[in-house]
Amino acid sequence: MDSELRQQRFIQDDYLESAYAHRFGDWNSMQFLCKFGKDGSSRSQTFYNGETVSTRMTAVRQAIVYVRENWRDYPSLMADLRSYILELTDLSSGEPDISHHLPPVLSSYKVWNSHLNTVPDDENLSAIRLYTSKVGYDQIFRIINQAFRMDDLTEQEKRLRCAVFLIELLNIDLFNYTFREPRIQNIQGTVYRGVVFSEDQLQDFKKLAAQPVSDRYWAIPLAMMSASTNKEVALKEFAGVNVGGAGTATRHPFLWRIHIIELNPKYLRIYQDRFPSSVVSTICAVPISELSDFASEDEVLLRGPFFQLVCLQEETFEGHETPIHVMELVMLNANRDHPSTMALGEEEGEKARQLFACLVGMWRAEVCKQLAVLYNLGDDAEEYDKIYQGEHAKFTRMLN
Repeated sequence: MDSELRQQRFIQDDYLESAYAHRFGDWNSMQFLCKFGKDGSSRSQTFYNGETVSTRMTAVRQAIVYVRENWRDYPSLMADLRSYILELTDLSSGEPDISHHLPPVLSSYKVWNSHLNTVPDDENLSAIRLYTSKVGYDQIFRIINQAFRMDDLTEQEKRLRCAVFLIELLNIDLFNYTFREPRIQNIQGTVYRGVVFSEDQLQDFKKLAAQPVSDRYWAIPLAMMSASTNKEVALKEFAGVNVGGAGTATRHPFLWRIHIIELNPKYLRIYQDRFPSSVVSTICAVPISELSDFASEDEVLLRGPFFQLVCLQEETFEGHETPIHVMELVMLNANRDHPSTMALGEEEGEKARQLFACLVGMWRAEVCKQLAVLYNLGDDAEEYDKIYQGEHAKFTRMLN
């Protein structure tokens, strides 16, 4: 092996270890959980696409309902999860992350905090701490995320319930963390995620960016994704800009610039006036660097994000001579995933879901229109205005 090839192999192996194997730069496993627009423009079979879409969604919904309706059987749910995790990893392996972070999760009893100032039994936020550890993500969360895209979901009912249960434990930690730490509630601003795409993956996103505005989105509805408030961390550590230059013919650094916004307060009041018992939180974007084993990454955990792609362009950054592909994205931090939604009942719950989705759609269209104007995308701005008008018409019908 000549020295140039050996150096290239070393760079690749070092990068895969430092970025792809880490939750900030992992795309190869994450892409299977994504929904791309209305036509599923990604070449990879995504969670929502393919012949088994109906079966998949039915199985996942059933698992979510089962876990929440049977929360009183918490010990049994936890026993199943413990058994499943033992299939994935060896607790006696001596890995510090596993021995330190996993047992507190498996021995916890988590409850959603409430506005009654109750104190959760598990104040250690063990599920978040497990997620932020390297082994916790690599060996557990990534594998369990992949359980959602298995073709034989109906034959893996127990495994699917375990995956849903573990994600629910993390949801509870996120909710309780924001509840007890008001300073991190309703986080807004810009965060970044850096990845390295293959040529095919790059072309997928270029095709997505060329779609009509109404189809220019993707979502990761049942997974967690990490981003950083530090652009240089995203560029250097996770997009690999500091490894082997800005890119090669087959490896393309890619930066996601994500604008996190709150739901317009006037829209939130409309929803809360109509459904006062339905809890709305901001767990879709939670800064967790204080709980992380990697505090220097300035991490913000994005839970089940829905991204609207405003534009895709190339930019040159200070200290980086070669232009880098950048996506301008918008996502809301608002979320109504809480046991209070099930307490509404089926009919009222569906009305609440539709109203919330409509209000979110109106506000997202308004914000995206502003960004489109900023980037001189006049035609797109008009399309966002049409989307807003369509959502507003639905909103008016709901009130009548």
